[in-house]
Amino acid sequence: MRKVALVCAAAIVGALGITAVASAIQGTQTVSVKLQSNRAGTKAKPRSVSQLTVQTNTTPAPGEAPFATKQAVIHFDRNLVFGNAKFASCSKTVVQTNPTRCPSGSRVGSGSAIARLSTGGQVSPTITAYNGPRTASGNGKLFLLVKEPTFQVNAVLDGTLKPDTGKYGRKLDVLIPANLQSVAGIVITLTQFTTRVRGTAKGTPYVGLRGCSGGKLSFKGDFFFTDNTNKSALTTANCRS
Repeated sequence: MRKVALVCAAAIVGALGITAVASAIQGTQTVSVKLQSNRAGTKAKPRSVSQLTVQTNTTPAPGEAPFATKQAVIHFDRNLVFGNAKFASCSKTVVQTNPTRCPSGSRVGSGSAIARLSTGGQVSPTITAYNGPRTASGNGKLFLLVKEPTFQVNAVLDGTLKPDTGKYGRKLDVLIPANLQSVAGIVITLTQFTTRVRGTAKGTPYVGLRGCSGGKLSFKGDFFFTDNTNKSALTTANCRS
């Protein structure tokens, strides 16, 4: 009897394994990072990168069931430093309801997106980036306001800038709200998402470069989807000492 139970359990596990593989995202996922200025400063005085651009691209496989991204984590090389604590900040509520009330200097960037709809066609939302107040634990916040007129989307992606490990110094953990995953039963796949951040406050750049190891900076993206699978992507950017 015990042997039969073990065989049945193994069969169930095997079936679940086959199902998981079959439902996993089969398309491709990439991330790219560009520095407008890639000359490094020093640890004591990082040099501004002028503008940091992060672009993610998700390409579903032909015939793949519709899916959405629910979370993205971008890991930044440890030679990049963020001066967000010196910048004015705006609360998430104000960013979403009336961003014109955000303090001067809290707007730190912009961007664009391309979203594929499960019903066919696509839309192109606009992105505006705002520096948020630090959390109780001292982590930085970055709010990405997403607007799209066709579906009257007005949503905020909530990003938390956290310490990272190894060759990465900081990671931006971005949560994607439900109304950017589906609207009225229509699944939204963000096939491209581009964010550009920049600025200087009190002599401190929003993004600075304090060193350059071997002429390359390392970055990584982790992406989590609504089918409970995930993908990772690596990239590098050039730098100069």
